[in-house]
Amino acid sequence: MEQQPDKTRQQDKTRQPDKTPGPDNAPELNKTLETMNQQVKELTALYHQAAGRHGISDNEFWVWYALLVTDGQQTQQSICEMWSLPKQTVNSVVLGMMKRGYLDLEAIPGTRNKKVIRLTEAGKAYAAGAVAHVYGAERRAFGRLTEKERQSCTRLMEKYITFLRKEL
Repeated sequence: MEQQPDKTRQQDKTRQPDKTPGPDNAPELNKTLETMNQQVKELTALYHQAAGRHGISDNEFWVWYALLVTDGQQTQQSICEMWSLPKQTVNSVVLGMMKRGYLDLEAIPGTRNKKVIRLTEAGKAYAAGAVAHVYGAERRAFGRLTEKERQSCTRLMEKYITFLRKEL
C-alpha cells in the first residue's frame, strides 16, 4: 500500500522562499527601523516630560488623558484596552487619584462589579491644568499635517503594528 505524502511537507515544497528584507539584504531597512524607533522613543520622552512637570507618573498621565478625551468617564477595563496598560497599574493609579479626591467610582447597574470612573470637580480642574495643554499641543501639531498626511500616518502605524504583532 502506497503512503500518502505528508501535506505539511508538500506545502513546504510549494511555498515561496521568504523574500522579506532582512538585516543581511537591506541595510536601508535597518536604518529606517532605527530612525522610527528613535522617533517613537522621542515621542514617549515628550509625554514623560509632560507628566513629570506635574509630578505624576507616565501611567497616571495616560489615565488622566483617557478621562480627559472621553469627557471624564471610563471604566478601568476600557482604559486598559485603549491605552495598553496593565489592569493592576490602572487600578493602583485610580485608587491614588480617588484618595486625592480627583475621581469617584460608580457601579454600573446590571454588572457584577464593573464601575465607571468619573472625574470630580477637583479632578476636572486638575486635568485642565495637567493634561489639557498636552492635548491642545497634540491637536495643533497634528493639525499642521494635511488630512492626507494624518490619514497616512495613522494608517501606516496601524499596519506596522498589525505586522509586528503577527511576527512576535
